Amino acid sequence: MKYIDDKYFIALADHIKSILEDTKIDIVDLAAAANLDRRQVYRLLNKENVPKLSTLIRISLAAGIEPQQLFSLKFDFEGYMKENNILMVAKKKKK
Repeated sequence: MKYIDDKYFIALADHIKSILEDTKIDIVDLAAAANLDRRQVYRLLNKENVPKLSTLIRISLAAGIEPQQLFSLKFDFEGYMKENNILMVAKKKKK
């Protein structure tokens, strides 16, 4: 089994797992409500795959939370950018 090594998606999976535990939502019930295969949800929570945005939105809505809550996790984005060689685009000046 191959596990993802992207720190952001690991943090996101942990955040989703925490939300489900806090709200006492069963993973099988969540998968059914989101119209997803339960294995797909388990693979996300076990950090075995990187989910599509549409999957994350389905999960958040089925869990009864706004999608922005799903992404409001504490994460070191500056460090992530440095580690992954991500540069910030310079904005063009208006003419």
